[in-house]
Amino acid sequence: MAERNSFVFDFDSTIVAVETLDTLIKQNLNDEEDRRRIDEITLRAMNGELDFSASLASRLRLSRARTEHFARMAGQIGDLLTPGMDDVLSFLARRGQKLFIVSGGFAEIVRPIAELFGIPDEDCFANEYVADDKGCVVGVKDGPLAHEGGKSAVVHALREQNRLPGAVVMLGDGMSDYQVYADGLADLFIGCGFNVARPNVRTSSPVFLETPAALLSLIESLLPQCL
Repeated sequence: MAERNSFVFDFDSTIVAVETLDTLIKQNLNDEEDRRRIDEITLRAMNGELDFSASLASRLRLSRARTEHFARMAGQIGDLLTPGMDDVLSFLARRGQKLFIVSGGFAEIVRPIAELFGIPDEDCFANEYVADDKGCVVGVKDGPLAHEGGKSAVVHALREQNRLPGAVVMLGDGMSDYQVYADGLADLFIGCGFNVARPNVRTSSPVFLETPAALLSLIESLLPQCL
């Protein structure tokens, strides 16, 4: 690999140990049937069986979420880091690698983690919610990550803008992350089974790892020793 490369990370179930929207929703739902439906919708979307925009809209309809719920989750998110991912991100930052977060989650929740590891807002991509005048979250602002294929669209735009130095490594737990590699926009895809090991991601991934420690070891072997 070159001295400086681009590492594009998924967020939910990769950098953090949970699906943040689902966690937020379940904090506000007492109905077990609604909770089961949320899990089913998320599983189908992450396995590539359900259009992402349809999944997102369905979960928001069930959520009864308010702006203060997102603010509360943003305050909690530092405690939900996947154990060992702080070592990975800190190592990459020390080695001068270019870090991005590209997430189908929400910016208000993603940005506190990005800030923690020195990833500026312009390198952090996520959805933004729409709220009514009563503070109820009623939808998502239109943008690439609110739609199927959104992660590929973001990485394609970064390539067009010459913002991706060196080799491009995409990392994540879902098929939307793998799709960036399948679309020829990343040089390597690393499937991340840290919190959930999705069978179709495991079988599709050129590299599939089950722990951040294994990821750190691989990255150390890939980066030039002179750095």
